[in-house]
Amino acid sequence: MSTRTLIEINHDFLHELQGRPELLAIIVSELGTSMHNRPLNEMNERGRALDIGHGVTIVLQYHHTTEVAVATKYVSVKL
Repeated sequence: MSTRTLIEINHDFLHELQGRPELLAIIVSELGTSMHNRPLNEMNERGRALDIGHGVTIVLQYHHTTEVAVATKYVSVKL
């Protein structure tokens, strides 16, 4: 199944990634598994994102054929 995942990375963690890019590989590898699926589905049903730690939040994960609109405090994006 092909999915799209929208993540938010905390600014401080973004700076840490510059010195330790392998951390991003770990996070991305976790996103490709079912590790976060159940809690993410529960949070998305409530209209919330899932904080997976390390300054990373999974905002939304959806099938690639689904049209999605995401609104934040600063911007609205249609994907």
